[in-house]
Order: sequence, then C-alpha cells, then structure tokens
Amino acid sequence: MKGEENMKTMNKTMILALVAMILLGAMQATAMTKFADVQVTMIQQSPDPVNPGDVVEVKFRIENNGSNTANNAKVRLGIGYPFTIYADTVLEKELGELPYTDGGDASVVKSWKLLVDPDAMTGTESVDVWFQINNQGWIKAGSYDVNIRSSNPFLAINKIESDPERIVPGTTTKVSFFLENRAGDDLKDITLTLTTYSEITTAAGVTVQELPFTAIRSGNEKSLSRIAKGKSNAITFDLFTDADADSKLYKVPFTLEYSDSAGNEYTRTGIIGLLVDSTPELTVYVDASEAQSAGSKGDVTIKFVNKGFSDMKFLDVELKETSDFKLLSTPQVYIGKLDSDDYETADYTIRIASEAKEQIMLPIHIDYRNANGELYTSELQLPLKLYSAEELKQNENSGSGWTIAIIVLIVCVAAFFIYRRWKKGKKR
Repeated sequence: MKGEENMKTMNKTMILALVAMILLGAMQATAMTKFADVQVTMIQQSPDPVNPGDVVEVKFRIENNGSNTANNAKVRLGIGYPFTIYADTVLEKELGELPYTDGGDASVVKSWKLLVDPDAMTGTESVDVWFQINNQGWIKAGSYDVNIRSSNPFLAINKIESDPERIVPGTTTKVSFFLENRAGDDLKDITLTLTTYSEITTAAGVTVQELPFTAIRSGNEKSLSRIAKGKSNAITFDLFTDADADSKLYKVPFTLEYSDSAGNEYTRTGIIGLLVDSTPELTVYVDASEAQSAGSKGDVTIKFVNKGFSDMKFLDVELKETSDFKLLSTPQVYIGKLDSDDYETADYTIRIASEAKEQIMLPIHIDYRNANGELYTSELQLPLKLYSAEELKQNENSGSGWTIAIIVLIVCVAAFFIYRRWKKGKKR
C-alpha cells in the first residue's frame, strides 16, 4: 500500500517536472522572439518574370529589429510545386549570430536558386521563409510571390492550306489556318482577321488595291475562345474569287490577336500567298485549207483558241511532216501571248501526196506557259478532210449557184428602186 503511494507521488513529480520544462521552453522562446525580432524581406527575383522550365534566383534580406542578439540563427526556404531546388542549392542556411540593428545595418542577404517546372502555369506562385533562433521552434516569417510567365507565349501557325490548292476564278475556296499553342499556358480570345485589300506605298502616297477575294458565309474575322497548352485548332474561311481575277499569286495580309491567362495581349501580322490559276483550255483545229485533194498544194490555217480563265504565254507550235503531205514552209511558228477568250492562227504551205485517201492527219507539237509560268506541252493530230475531183466540182457548182442567185436578187432590188423613182418623176 505504501509502495503504491510512493509510485503515485513519483509519477506526479515527473509530470510536474515535464510541465515545468515545457513552460520554461515556451518562456525562453517567448523571450527570444520578444527581444530578437527577425524580419525577412524579399529583395529580388531574377529573372522577373521567370519562364516555365527556367531557373530563378530569389534573394531575401534578413534583419533583427529587436533589442537583443539572435544567437544560433537559421533560415529555411519552404517550397512546393512548381519549384524544386536547383543543383547544389540547400534549403536550410546557417546565419550564426544575428545582431540587432540598433539603427545600423546588420542585415544578412541569403539567396536560393530554384527550377521552375516546364508545365507551370502563368501567374504567381509563393515560397515560404522560416527562421529559427537558438534551436527553438521554427517560426514562419511569411510567404513571398514569384512571378511566372512565358516571355514568348507563342501561338504558331503550323500551316495554311487552300482547298483546292489552285484557286479557279469564279469559285469558292476553303482557306484554313492550323494553329498550335506552344506557350507554357492556355491562350484565349484568339482572333484571326483576313484583309481583302493591300496597301501599296509609292512616292505619291499610299494606294489601296482591292484583292479579288470575298469572305462568304461569315465575315473576314473569325475567333476561338481558347486553345489549351500544347493543343491545336483550325480556323477556316470560305473565300469567293472574282470571275475576272487575273491568274497570279496574291499576297493577302492577316492579323492574329490573342491573350494569355494573365491578361497580356499579343498581336502578330503576316502575309499568306493565294495562287489564282486554272488549267488552260486550248482548242486547236484546222480553220481553212486551200489544199483539199490528193496531189494539191495550198495554205493551211490552224486556229488556236484560249477558252480558259488563264492567259497563255510563249505559245510555240510546230507542224511535223508525214508521208501524207510535204511541208513547204517553216515548220515552227511562234505565236507568243494568247489572252483568255481570244484566238490566234498559224499558216503553213503543204503539198498533199497523190496517194492520200479521204483524210490525212496533221501532227502538231505545242509548247506554252500559263500566266503563272507553268509549262504545258501537248501533241495533237488534226484531221484534214480531202475531197475527190467530183466532190470539188459539186462544191464549186453549189457555190456558183448561190453566187448567181445573190446577183439576181441584187439586180431585182436595184431595178425595183429605179422603177419607183422613174414612176414618181413621171407623175410630176
């Protein structure tokens, strides 16, 4: 019984001693913080702002504004995502004795290098600074902001496509811009504007030249609300090309505007090339021929008609001799330019072989370039119908009959008017 009482007394003594030690430590910590007033100030972030994926150095000034020296002082940086320590940087640093300022400058500067995660978002992230005095508990000095922002929030135009690639006058074409967000953050309020006119600066001033394109089914401005980081999207315009548009490469200005999550706005301008072109439509045929029968000689006229939208340049033709005819003139004829909806002719002198049948073929080689300089080559076989002596005679008789009929008609009309004038004169 007595032993139990001694045990209880001993336990109470131990509890009281433990409580006394805790109270003493608390009193010491209170005394320390009371007389050693440590203040921490962030004095620099380099660079400011820092890019995701880069290293940032943060510097702090640590000073004792109390009335007593802070002995065995330490400072520690508390970090979380998106920061990690860089290289051999340590988070906890020794300060030793930190004397009170007493009106002087007794501050200490400490710095840390941190690596920012490449996927960090634009904005501010905080780090914490803690201090300890004389091996007492750690005390938080405060939280401090680090500014993170990509210095080049790049919205890339990966490619521009027109469908079809060759724009035909008088048709509608889809022009698509493929955008990719290469920034370290989401990009928003994306607006793409096509300018359907161009400004030409001359000595006399600025001249506005209208381009042959009109945005249909929507305006010439389109927008996207957001493109997430690392994602892509497309903006497509429907453009109608004027039917009378010249075949050539047109330079179309565009403006791309967007902003990042911090509200910073960005504008880019550029020029896209749209190729207006169409496949040439060249029609070639024998327009007239004096050589119409076997063994005959005469001039043959070949007509070249440009039925396409595109002008033709450097048109060069060559007639190739065969066993059915002998070429008596220069085989090659250079025509040059042949405008859209126009024609030119080439004349050759030939002698048809006496053994030729009802029809011979005239082989002709053609070279030309379209308005955009693309080379076209073709080999054609042009039919030339031949007539027998009897058929030619019938044609001549038929032609003579018509000629006589026309002459008789003219004589009759003239006689009628002469008679009327004579009759009027007689009445007077």
